[in-house]
Amino acid sequence: MLFASDLDQTLIYSPKSFRLLPAVSVPDISLVETYEGRGISFMTDHAIRQLQQLSSQQSFIPATTRTVEQYQRISLFHGQIIPAYGVVSNGGNVMINGVVDQEWNKKIKEKIVQMCLCSQDILSQFSEISHVSWSGPLKMADSCFHYCIVEREKIPTDDLESFSLWAKAQNWKISLQGRKLYIVPEVVNKWDAVVYIRDLLKEKVVVAAGDSLLDLCMLEKANYAIAPRHGEIWDRYSSGMLSTSSIQFTNQPGILAAQEILDYVGGFTTYEMQA
Repeated sequence: MLFASDLDQTLIYSPKSFRLLPAVSVPDISLVETYEGRGISFMTDHAIRQLQQLSSQQSFIPATTRTVEQYQRISLFHGQIIPAYGVVSNGGNVMINGVVDQEWNKKIKEKIVQMCLCSQDILSQFSEISHVSWSGPLKMADSCFHYCIVEREKIPTDDLESFSLWAKAQNWKISLQGRKLYIVPEVVNKWDAVVYIRDLLKEKVVVAAGDSLLDLCMLEKANYAIAPRHGEIWDRYSSGMLSTSSIQFTNQPGILAAQEILDYVGGFTTYEMQA
């Protein structure tokens, strides 16, 4: 079995995203990422122990939109848990023993050229609706996709929806996560990268976890899937905009959702060991 999981707001959390309910006592937590001298990402101690046990028994694949550099900042993956494989850059890169797999990266860049409208034309169209009042400067992530910081409440939603529909027809995906707007080629996705690793490992069953629309293809195509009770997937599901029977949801939102996710995945591990 292979467990592929998004990281931010699925397994690891910033203090602003803890989402602890008033009646819930604060759990013991540990710092798992530091940036510019600040602790920015945490997990509960219980979740860390769960993930340690799970990764010792099954293949754990972090699957994140983070760039290679951002992924390498996570201290948890340098000590307590060292994944042999990782999906980063939203699937644009695969890490094997801490090194970028150049074969996979080359395949992805060839697919972008062959199957997606060129970046220049996509960004030119985006410039028709973007404005400094709500959109920061666009940045390129590992030569795989684009993103910018936005002021969500100021976004012209109709214009962005129209742009998203047009971009989809050009094989690009638009995703709004928190204060970040992502503009991503369709061929740069987590599921294809997970399948690449699955085949390398000769695994058959994939259990997936994630919270955003950039995780949705991975969750819908995995054998089993779970999402936290927050994020884009939950928002769409709870509002009736997403109909799915294949994705389980946690009972609690926020940092405690990670424990439920790992309990869910651990159930498959226990079953395999008893079979």
